[in-house]
Amino acid sequence: MKRSTLFTSVLLALLIAGCSNDEGPDNPCGSFSNPEYVINNYTLSVFNSDARGVYVGGDAYESVDAIDFQSFIIKLDIEKSALAKRFDTFFDFSLISKAYACSPIPPYTEQRISSIKVTSSAAFNDDLPAGSSLNDVFDVVYLDYVPTPYYSEQNGDVDYFSVTEFTAQPDNMPAEITQLALNTEPKYKQNHVFFIEINFHSGEQFLLETREVSFK
Repeated sequence: MKRSTLFTSVLLALLIAGCSNDEGPDNPCGSFSNPEYVINNYTLSVFNSDARGVYVGGDAYESVDAIDFQSFIIKLDIEKSALAKRFDTFFDFSLISKAYACSPIPPYTEQRISSIKVTSSAAFNDDLPAGSSLNDVFDVVYLDYVPTPYYSEQNGDVDYFSVTEFTAQPDNMPAEITQLALNTEPKYKQNHVFFIEINFHSGEQFLLETREVSFK
């Protein structure tokens, strides 16, 4: 009975501390709960904001009025599900000494972006007719909590990567929130429906589109 009580107490202590025996070079503690998730889909919203490098929240832009191209933000939010994880290994009593030294692992995914393509139903300018890739005229202006860079900084000046530059990076982990903004004024300002195609190395493809937008 005493042995059973001790085992139960130790197990509860480890559960509270958030550690397990799933150790690795980047995770010496492990976790009973699995922080890995899978991206199942994206949702797209349009915002009217000139913010860069920060999260844009509040109400999405639903007006039929023309919008300033510098305030046009496309926001992509992932829809995800957690991966189940089996706990079927033997209990390791060596974890007792480090139970209170462990930190939770941030959520992550093993999925990686292979390509993103932005197009429009209307001509952007004389060099970019309808259906052309607009990856060079859209910048990535915000990502949340992923190691993939989306800007460079020199002497206090921030240069956001275009979608072309962003997707050229290796090991491109998709963010839970991605925000895109135009870096070039469109010559033809009426009746744009923007289409975004996102592909993962693991084969998933996501197709998104904005409602019709016109620019001032």
